[in-house]
Amino acid sequence: MIKLVATDLDGTFLAPDGSFDRQRLANLLDKFQEQEIVFVAASGRSLITLEKLFAAYTDRIAFIADNGSLVKASGELLFEASISPQQYQEIAALLSQSPYMSSYDFLLSGRQGAYLHTEASSDYYSFISRYYDNIQYVSDFSAVSDTILKLTANFSEKTLKEGEAWFNKQVDYARAVTTGFSSVDIILKNINKRVGLEHLCRKYGIASSQVLAFGDNLNDFEMLSFAGTAVATGNARSEIKDLADAVIGSCADGAVLDYMERMVR
Repeated sequence: MIKLVATDLDGTFLAPDGSFDRQRLANLLDKFQEQEIVFVAASGRSLITLEKLFAAYTDRIAFIADNGSLVKASGELLFEASISPQQYQEIAALLSQSPYMSSYDFLLSGRQGAYLHTEASSDYYSFISRYYDNIQYVSDFSAVSDTILKLTANFSEKTLKEGEAWFNKQVDYARAVTTGFSSVDIILKNINKRVGLEHLCRKYGIASSQVLAFGDNLNDFEMLSFAGTAVATGNARSEIKDLADAVIGSCADGAVLDYMERMVR
């Protein structure tokens, strides 16, 4: 019996424009509460962004934010894995010299906000502001006083794989993982959404066989591998479809909500 449902957001639960049917989710959460099923939003987005997106339901949703770097449930912070100032300054300096991306087209994701270099391109700001709240410009990342949980960077679709491999050869304490068709998230080594699920399962006394997870991209791989039932959206990468127990419709069609509603009927 499924007791925990975790879903990635972008490319999975959310429509391409970042929206979702709020009334349908409210009705679904009522059913989940009746059947004692935990609903988890598992995303590369920051916690403040997730809590804003789901402001009407935060008392009924558990969160895995920043690709597993932070886990919160019932108002309780269960887990946090932050990147030290020395580490994120080193990573930022490395990214600014990358041959695979425009200089400074990356962002630091923190507990209180997100941070862009003043030399980041306006195109990158327009793109990244769709996914992060409280974005602040800084001329020197050493001036950031927030707790930083991850970095995210944009390559092009053509250079994504090369850029990811290039970064992962440079740093031994963190890794880049594909989160979109031109984006990577940089998180501490051994941190991923599965880590978040493990903390939630311990809190609620749930076995991995009782977990259902939805995903579409490579940052969902560990989460789907952990779940007793793994479901990929029709728009998912081939690696995720190959891993999944089932492949459903596209995020554009609300396929994840459809699946969950059928599950609780």
